[in-house]
Amino acid sequence: MEPFIVPVSGKVNYRITIDPTVWIFDNRKIELESYFKDPQAWEENTEEGNGHRRWQTNQIRSKKEAVIEGSYGMPLRPFIDNAEPSPSASTLVAITSSGEEITASLEEGKTWIAGFSAEGQALKEDGPIHIYYADGSNQQSPVTNVVALRVD
Repeated sequence: MEPFIVPVSGKVNYRITIDPTVWIFDNRKIELESYFKDPQAWEENTEEGNGHRRWQTNQIRSKKEAVIEGSYGMPLRPFIDNAEPSPSASTLVAITSSGEEITASLEEGKTWIAGFSAEGQALKEDGPIHIYYADGSNQQSPVTNVVALRVD
């Protein structure tokens, strides 16, 4: 099995690696089904002062049950921002294991959501991450087998 590490490289000041296997413990994660039902329910979390978004909802089921059963994603913005794209950078490219490249403007790419689990399981077969567009247009058919991100 390939490692679940996703490098972020290209026109950045800091080349970073992302390990989606630890995101299940990250408070910034989002439950994908809830997000795509009502993306406008997302609000900037100004308390943290770092632009992270946090799902604003009343969860009825326990956190443990949600982790076991949920499908989760992580907004890419904080990771791309931490890599510090150079002023000349204009695009974000998702690279799949087959070499396919999906390109978006840098600002649009920062809104992508990196899916990292489906029904409580890591994306072992077609991961390490899936790319979902923030508008939900590819919710039923995300970009799969994403192994790297490149800022151009």
